[in-house]
Amino acid sequence: MRILIAEDDKDSQKLLTRILEKENYEVVIADDGRMAWKIFQTEDFRLVITDWIMPRMKGLELCEKIRTKEKPGYVYIILVTSKDGADDYVTKPYDRGELLARVRAGQRIINLEQTISEKNRELFLEKEKSERLLLSIFPRFIADRLKQDSGPIADSLAEASVLFAGINDFSSLVAQKTPIEVVDLLGQVFSAFDRLAEQRGLEKIKTLGDIYMAAAGVPVPRPDHAEAVAELAFAMQAEMVRFDAGLDAPFQLRVGVSSGPVVAGVIGTAKLAYDLWGDTVSTAAHMEATALAGSIQVSAETYQRLQKNFVFEERGEFYVSGKGNIRTYLLEGRK
Repeated sequence: MRILIAEDDKDSQKLLTRILEKENYEVVIADDGRMAWKIFQTEDFRLVITDWIMPRMKGLELCEKIRTKEKPGYVYIILVTSKDGADDYVTKPYDRGELLARVRAGQRIINLEQTISEKNRELFLEKEKSERLLLSIFPRFIADRLKQDSGPIADSLAEASVLFAGINDFSSLVAQKTPIEVVDLLGQVFSAFDRLAEQRGLEKIKTLGDIYMAAAGVPVPRPDHAEAVAELAFAMQAEMVRFDAGLDAPFQLRVGVSSGPVVAGVIGTAKLAYDLWGDTVSTAAHMEATALAGSIQVSAETYQRLQKNFVFEERGEFYVSGKGNIRTYLLEGRK
């Protein structure tokens, strides 16, 4: 351990140096408080011994400066001739046994402080790791609620838009690929979708095989939910045009969108998941399943919200079990 000694008396300097160096401490001497403060600011010390009465800067002032330092780490101070402002004190003339007892006590406290600091750092890193993991699974708003409330989380949202995007004929396109190659391809595609969704403030809900699900207006409502999903759909299609899968045929994306009320919440016990339910969700899934390759197919509900600012082509009606015939539109661009 390195010890900084602020002592103007030459005989005391020699005595302190002899006692401490014999115990394998590294000693740095300063002839006064101002010199000690200058050295302390540029070098690393965890234990300081300072005389009370010194020229240029007294020991108490040096203590105060050290205590208000911005440097990290705990510093143990032994003040000679008085207790004020220090952790410990010794009196002159120096007694070898007393001095070493004070220094060793200080060293134990410094080591304990360093251990506590390291444990706190480890706890902080684990907390950050847990936070990142939580945010990789849940929207931030839901993650904050989970940390504060152990009760069930279920919300009814009157206005939201849901998007499903699937790679057309994916199984056939990757039939000759190994499982690792298939997972890698999907990972590249979905990572790109994650980035696009985050840039536009949308929430990725989940993936189901080669299907990607996202939503706007959940868990926090937003008035432009339909426009936000439309912009994400355009960005996804553009990404697929640029994407090189290294296959004989390029990937083509089917996108389905619907808008309206949804129920959102966290389900499960051992493995929690944030999900959406309701007619809007099932309609959006049907829009994707029946969409043309490379197209964005939307329900009448989404069309009604976007028709003033976007260009559509009416595709026709499809029969859906439990719903009957539903009218669909192809979203082609902004007006």
